[in-house]
Amino acid sequence: MTPESLRQAAEQGHADAQLKLGIACLTGDGMPAQDVVQGREWLGRAADNGQVEAARFLGLILLRGMDVVPEPERGEALLAQAAEAGDLEATWWLACYRAGDRSAAPRLAEARPLLERAAAAGHPRAMTHLAYSLDGVLGPGSPVHEGTLEAGHWLLKAARAGDGGALLALAEWCHTGRGLPRDAGRARALAEAAERRGWEIAGEYARGLPDPVGAAGANAFPAPAELSLANDGTLPAPRLEARSWSPRVLFMHDLLTTFECAEVANAAREHLMPSFIVDQDGQHSMNDIRTSHEFRLRPAFRNLVIDTIERRMADWSHYPMAHGELPLVLRYERSQSFEQHFDYFIPERFGRGEGPMAEGGQRVATQLVYLNEDFEGGETRFDRADLVVTPRRGLCMMFHNVGPDHNVDPLTRHTGVAVNRGVKWLLSRWIRELPADQLAADHVRDRYLGED
Repeated sequence: MTPESLRQAAEQGHADAQLKLGIACLTGDGMPAQDVVQGREWLGRAADNGQVEAARFLGLILLRGMDVVPEPERGEALLAQAAEAGDLEATWWLACYRAGDRSAAPRLAEARPLLERAAAAGHPRAMTHLAYSLDGVLGPGSPVHEGTLEAGHWLLKAARAGDGGALLALAEWCHTGRGLPRDAGRARALAEAAERRGWEIAGEYARGLPDPVGAAGANAFPAPAELSLANDGTLPAPRLEARSWSPRVLFMHDLLTTFECAEVANAAREHLMPSFIVDQDGQHSMNDIRTSHEFRLRPAFRNLVIDTIERRMADWSHYPMAHGELPLVLRYERSQSFEQHFDYFIPERFGRGEGPMAEGGQRVATQLVYLNEDFEGGETRFDRADLVVTPRRGLCMMFHNVGPDHNVDPLTRHTGVAVNRGVKWLLSRWIRELPADQLAADHVRDRYLGED
């Protein structure tokens, strides 16, 4: 169908033609020129005519702010429209949007029925996240309980449907004996299956386990009958270590499970963009001192797992979740690094509430979670403190950018050392002195006396 005939059909009210024309305008494929505004308009007309895919596409575009100012209410309504019409992808994404809400009262109660509906209809990702809602939200170190067994049944279904996350979760369960018989060989076979499906970090996990032998190697999938409360292994519980007092650096070991680390990396990998820096004038710019790729976990790119992780990080930081900037996922490939820098903003350059401190004020602390470890180089080096941190999967490092007197600490100057082999994944969360979206100009606080 030529662009002209497609347009004629769309103008005559054919919903499928409106959908195709909308996509063509958005992508420029087969059209004289790309026109995202007209593309959204055609998608909107198709959605008004009951075209389910158009409602889903436009809903995600508006929720995510893709080449447009986000319209959360309209975007959510369009996704709900498609979900009510039976579109499983829309149901899944609507559940993710509601479960990933950063508000003080998370909308998990609204998301759970959507997860259940999509899972019952066979959506693999929904099955995996429903399992997580039944068991994983309790966090590493939690005992086995009745919900664990139900979660295990959903993981088995999702894994057989080919979901990489479910395969990796089952691998972790087999490795630790959580809900399933402890079997490191079977765990490796399951993790390798996840790697074959392109699941980030699964291969690294598999290589750290023994080769599968015997029955486990031949038949990696556990049987539902093997799920039992008698298999009461637990995922390693987080533990706190004071690594340095000057600067103040804390380690939160095993804060994330391998499954959680992989979920973060896989949620971000398709959206990565070259990294930029926020300079001391508050401007976002590309700079050779930072050569990684990154993606900020904005609304509509989040889900239940990401929300749970961020809330756990906030709990362990002892700062309210609202004080955190949106988490940032970073990927460093070979030779990529982040040269010497401070995370705080140099206070002498600004009046109160100016520049990058206009909202939220100063960055008082930083949390870094290492999502993987199968690479060489990539250490975090504190250049003025003779402290080098070797990444370990699931480790969260937190350092305070200001001292107890609330003045900036120059000992926190640090370097993300270049990666020599492999790929490094990292989750970064910067913590502000105020809620990150609160205007700081009128806030009464101590005067900063930090030094450059």
